[in-house]
Amino acid sequence: METTQPNLTDRFKIALSRWASGVTVIAAEWDGERRGMTASSFSSVSLEPPLVLVCVDENAHIMGILEHTHRFTVNILAEGQDLVSTHFAGKPVPDLEPLQPDLSIEGSLATLFCSRWQLYPGGDHRIVVGLVEDIRLGEPGTPLGYWQRSYRRVV
Repeated sequence: METTQPNLTDRFKIALSRWASGVTVIAAEWDGERRGMTASSFSSVSLEPPLVLVCVDENAHIMGILEHTHRFTVNILAEGQDLVSTHFAGKPVPDLEPLQPDLSIEGSLATLFCSRWQLYPGGDHRIVVGLVEDIRLGEPGTPLGYWQRSYRRVV
């Protein structure tokens, strides 16, 4: 009996699920509309100047806001903030509104306040590079981890 191999896209998703990462929520506001998005595709780019990047799907609701606004935040989530991550991953939790007026999320390990440095094409995503202008450090703690398509405890 012949078995079919998963296509390249499916194998790519499987391979990426084997990469453990932290979890962030990117937030932005423009013209009265506030949006947040869970992202594990976050990385530092440069120390001088302090630059970070996040990859955002071209069809994500936040992408239109990021194209117009010059400010956004990156909230590094702590262990136990699974519900916050789920809320911003397209599964809204009723009566949960974790974004503060300054687009920070209470309980985060850190919030990076960024200005948009540049937007670059990246296939079906856009690479959003931000200049970190300020940082609010939360209480030290364990980050929320993500691996094999599930939240994991970092030991």
